[in-house]
Amino acid sequence: MKFLVLLTPVAGRDPAEFRPYAVAEMQAVWNDYKAGALREIYFSPSPLIVSVIYETSTRDELETLVARLPMVDANLLSVQIVEMGLMHGFEVLFAPTAA
Repeated sequence: MKFLVLLTPVAGRDPAEFRPYAVAEMQAVWNDYKAGALREIYFSPSPLIVSVIYETSTRDELETLVARLPMVDANLLSVQIVEMGLMHGFEVLFAPTAA
């Protein structure tokens, strides 16, 4: 299953609070990438969002991986998970048209 994970700073957190976790966060992300669960990662400076594509067998597996991220565990980042599915809308291109 593919998931889009949106990580955003928790409101009111000071940027200095993130610094002590930076190396551990990158190590955790790198480990997920090497293990094959993390497929893609993107950064948006405005609004500040890290968008991550994960591929796992179950949502529970994904939630476990994300919860282990140091900045998530320290309540510095909020998490939104979106399950990705196939886009079936293209079928209308091949449907017979009504006469």
